[in-house]
Amino acid sequence: MPNNTEKISKQELALYDPMQKWFSVYLQNKNPDAEVIVYDVHKIYLSDFFTKADFRQDFPDYSTYRIKIDLLGVIKRRKQYKLVFVEVKDGALNFSHLAQLLVYSKLVRPAQAVLISPQGLSTHLNDIINKYYRVDMLEYMPNRKIQLSKWDRYRGAIFI
Repeated sequence: MPNNTEKISKQELALYDPMQKWFSVYLQNKNPDAEVIVYDVHKIYLSDFFTKADFRQDFPDYSTYRIKIDLLGVIKRRKQYKLVFVEVKDGALNFSHLAQLLVYSKLVRPAQAVLISPQGLSTHLNDIINKYYRVDMLEYMPNRKIQLSKWDRYRGAIFI
């Protein structure tokens, strides 16, 4: 789990821009009647981002969001806002990555949370989720689960 002094790899940084563009299109297609913006917020605490956001009134506990998420999708429909978390990793997704996003998602309760890497799942995480069917490990709220995804660098899209 990255801390404040840990550097983000160049490979991971290179993923932010194409993923930000892809998620902007994806979320807009899923929400055609809404305004969608995807922000790269990996450098700042989410609480600090919210202090400048015009929608912070919809999240009264935003000052407790002292976390760093990589990409933040904001979906505005009428005067309501929903959040989408995208946590980017350049290596195989592991249990620590899942635990990080799970805690962040339990705190903020986004409409959707995605953990994504070009490497896909580590053997350990794959066994937990697919071999032993522990999909309960993905749930951060009733009826909301973290989506584990593999990024296709060549297509600039999620493997479906």
